[in-house]
Amino acid sequence: MKIGIIGLPNVGKSSIFNLLTEAHAQVAKFPFTTIDRNVGMASIPDERLPKIVEIIKSPKMKFANIEFIDVAGLIKGAAQGDGLGNKFLSHIRDVDLIIHVLRCFTEQDIPHTDSNIMPRRDYDIVRTELFLSDLTVVERRLDKIKKKAECREEAEKLNEIKQYLSQGVVPETTVPDLPLLSVKEEIVVLNTDEDGQCQNAVEGYRLSVKLEEEMLEFTEGEKEDFRKAAGLDPRGLSGLLECCLDRLSVIQFFTIKGEEARAWLVPSGTTVVNAAGKIHSDMQSGFIRAEVLHYNDFIKAGGFAQAHQDGLTKIEGKDYRVKDGDIILIKFRST
Repeated sequence: MKIGIIGLPNVGKSSIFNLLTEAHAQVAKFPFTTIDRNVGMASIPDERLPKIVEIIKSPKMKFANIEFIDVAGLIKGAAQGDGLGNKFLSHIRDVDLIIHVLRCFTEQDIPHTDSNIMPRRDYDIVRTELFLSDLTVVERRLDKIKKKAECREEAEKLNEIKQYLSQGVVPETTVPDLPLLSVKEEIVVLNTDEDGQCQNAVEGYRLSVKLEEEMLEFTEGEKEDFRKAAGLDPRGLSGLLECCLDRLSVIQFFTIKGEEARAWLVPSGTTVVNAAGKIHSDMQSGFIRAEVLHYNDFIKAGGFAQAHQDGLTKIEGKDYRVKDGDIILIKFRST
């Protein structure tokens, strides 16, 4: 799964990317600091995994992670190639979710692409460029298939999509393998001043990059207090990650193998055989069965072995749908 971070130049995209991934992407007070996309992995905190490790005394622990892509800032005309628009747009064609960062802070020495701070205007600029870019994609597909009789039904659907995009409206339906940007799920992040002040705000997740950077050495309790005092979401970056997981409709399951306890992300409704493939392709191709124990029962029993003796574990076939908090042992044939 991939999440793309978008917005105008100098809105805090790369700073948020760095805070989430600790990737140390370049940040500077001028437009287009990001030229080539930055890619990094963010760990997904889950308080259940350390408790599992505490019980089984595992020396290794690995949280689930998710890929973030930080791309060049958009400007008006990006869909026609202005700025670094074409390159930017190509970088987010395959993401599953977009974080759209809006500048709400007023720091004077960080230039803005316009003369004043107006998040609603900035939001509309970026969204318009997404619609225009999608319109170009649809028109190219139409040109490619217009003389093919067998593609008449697809052409009708594309013309319907084109009408929606021309009006700046997200299409209600799409066609397979059409990499549209405007239809992707989106989370709006309001990057505020450190005191929580938000100029011309729109609805979104309230976060102050400057405050987060100043609190790196603080305890979690201290961070929450400062965020609350500023009227921000008290969860900060972890809350943003939670919003991402919720919007992506993903769940976490756990594995215990040898010296490592690990968390994994899968879409809600994933079958256990496909979850096994997330761990290793051999587990999926050679799947025999899974022994499943829910986290709550694991805690109640005080460990997997005791839970097995107490009859709390269940043997499941390949069609079992993984639940959030499942601890899973896969039995498979080596190929």
